[in-house]
Amino acid sequence: MMKKIGGKVLAKLKSIGSVEFLDDRSENRISIPFWEMSFLPIGILIYHFRRFLVLSFAYALPITVLAFSTQLSYVCGLAEWNTNPYFSCQASLALYITFFLLRFLIVAVFLKTWYKTAICGEKLNIREMFIISAQDWKLFGGILVIIGFFLLPFVSLYVLSVRVPNPDWRIESLFFAVASSGFWLPFLALRFLAVYAFVLGGEKRPPLKLFWRRTVDNTLKIILALTLIIALNAIVFLNYNLLAVSVIRHSFVVSAVICDLVYNMLFLLMVSSLAAFAIVQRAVLFSWYAQDDTGEKQE
Repeated sequence: MMKKIGGKVLAKLKSIGSVEFLDDRSENRISIPFWEMSFLPIGILIYHFRRFLVLSFAYALPITVLAFSTQLSYVCGLAEWNTNPYFSCQASLALYITFFLLRFLIVAVFLKTWYKTAICGEKLNIREMFIISAQDWKLFGGILVIIGFFLLPFVSLYVLSVRVPNPDWRIESLFFAVASSGFWLPFLALRFLAVYAFVLGGEKRPPLKLFWRRTVDNTLKIILALTLIIALNAIVFLNYNLLAVSVIRHSFVVSAVICDLVYNMLFLLMVSSLAAFAIVQRAVLFSWYAQDDTGEKQE
């Protein structure tokens, strides 16, 4: 039985990136399989791990150079060394914004290359690895939109904490309803996360109402599956921080550079796991739902 299950999982991992998009425009509700949404994104990373290592190293290098150039290296985030004279970590807000934007632009280029070469199996073209195309700008914009949705709860919390109560209960109720929307909008946005997978593949997306209809009654599954992936990433980063602190203490300058490079590779691993989550969600909603175990469409 385990062999049969393993065979199904392997078949789906191989099909991701080449599976046919079923644009039937039907609004049938899809029952999203929780375990596939939870573990197939991790399976994608493991199955294509060798290619990920090569690409993450290649793209982590410019991010590392950028981090030290803007005085925002990994060491600056460690309280024990954030005032170290070697790296001068007192960066300005302008440098931080510059680093933030350029970093995620590099991430967008990385995701496009990773998806095309690792997931879709295209040949890696070294000359085009760092060429920014129109698709990269779309991916970059999509990343900023996703980050914006995840920051909405903090915006709502800040607005509610500094508000001045209005004596008119109608105005106060309206203000509270609008300001508190940031707490629940990100959960609804997760139902549309597969949109990013279409952007990643350079494909035309279906109407948004199709995403909404096919994810009805699946919001909790999506939230729990994504929470599991985020928790695994958090465990990896926590353990890495403990390891990096002990390593940097013994050989500061060289170890700091290496730890920053590895940290950026782990950051790309986290981003790739979230992108893989969107890719699996797209496959579940628009490719696998009408297929049986043999890969043939159901009538």
